[in-house]
Amino acid sequence: MAQMRTEEARENLSDIAVAMDRSLRVFADFVKPILRRHKATDLSFGNLMFLISVGEGDARVKDLVQKGRHVGSNASYALKALEKGGYIKRWMDESDRRNALVSWTPKAIDVVTDIKTAASPARPSGLDLRKAFAAFESHCARVPE
Repeated sequence: MAQMRTEEARENLSDIAVAMDRSLRVFADFVKPILRRHKATDLSFGNLMFLISVGEGDARVKDLVQKGRHVGSNASYALKALEKGGYIKRWMDESDRRNALVSWTPKAIDVVTDIKTAASPARPSGLDLRKAFAAFESHCARVPE
């Protein structure tokens, strides 16, 4: 019986992972026309997701890397591309020079706001999904032996 539950859980987790992957691909197609409207075709989907994760206000790069589970070199590449494209500004934290801070530029605010506005009709179901995805992430973070 316990073996069957373990197999069902694995199957359910893999089904969820496939659904999440498919959802991200659909979302990538969803944002393409918005990016074209903003002449932001230089923005890759991965960098867009990183940009959205920065959020409003100032963010410490260290926190973004940890929270997003990014490899440091990938985050560095994304930040350079986002800064070069005019989507973020980056500077050293005056109170602790070891920390770099980033924030959205007006260009990024326009793009992200339009994406969030276009996606807002899905918000009620999205709140439930966010809880489910957080639970999935938490479970998968515990690497099985």
